[in-house]
Amino acid sequence: MIAGGDTSSHALQQLGVYALTTRLPLAESPGSPLCTAHSDNPAFDGLEVALKGGQVGTEAYFGNIRDGIG
Repeated sequence: MIAGGDTSSHALQQLGVYALTTRLPLAESPGSPLCTAHSDNPAFDGLEVALKGGQVGTEAYFGNIRDGIG
């Protein structure tokens, strides 16, 4: 887990992620959907990620993703 929107995007670059596809929009957190990562590295291709800046979403954000609540 990596906290911080800017930090998360830099980490994805280091993993070789070149694109994200939206999987699940989260009604409580517009702008921070659950996404699928695309990478030439099989270890990271298909990884589910959520990039959330500190100013976006509620305290339940990550718990809702874990529990499949959109």
